[in-house]
Amino acid sequence: MKMLLLSRFIGAIPGFLDTRGLDSRAATRIAYIDDASKPLGNAPFIKRERLQLHELGYSLVPLTVGDGTATELASALDRVDAIYVAGGMADYLMATLRRVGADTVLIERVRAGLPYMGASAGAMIAGKSIKPAIALDGHTAGVSLEDLTGLGLIDAVILPHADGQLPPYPPEKIAAVARKFENTHGLTLLPDNAALLVENGKILRVESPENTSAPR
Repeated sequence: MKMLLLSRFIGAIPGFLDTRGLDSRAATRIAYIDDASKPLGNAPFIKRERLQLHELGYSLVPLTVGDGTATELASALDRVDAIYVAGGMADYLMATLRRVGADTVLIERVRAGLPYMGASAGAMIAGKSIKPAIALDGHTAGVSLEDLTGLGLIDAVILPHADGQLPPYPPEKIAAVARKFENTHGLTLLPDNAALLVENGKILRVESPENTSAPR
């Protein structure tokens, strides 16, 4: 598996993708899965998250999994070089993936070697549980998700924005959530300027700064 799990900033992406033997960033097609942002309307971070990838020079293929089927997702992933799962509401995202059977498709493709990138909610669902997401954001209105397990692609439970720099998640809130889950096996606090690189069975924490390299 090849995974890059981000909190907020995406500076680690070029180092993750540009070594994959592709001709150029413009030729690198990324499936951009945006379902987690749907309950949040036009929140400013949504546009900015997508714009960051455009600024790096990659070609995005927008995908709203909940509007299609597992078969359609599988077909779309046949035509891309990587997956990026955007941030937002983790419970809504997991509920949507399960509803259409897309969770199974993602697990199969990532385990088969398709590079996976996820930020915030997109990172949290890759782990064993999304319980910290509920502690941070509460439940999405209208979503009843009893099973809070994630995709289980890594043996970790990720708590993003752990440096407390993002206004919705001040240090005292992060500290309270960390205390609540301090006895959880694999709890991993991930600040906004870091990422988890998962490759060849190893998990390595790497820098992921806000300032990204210029498109080539």
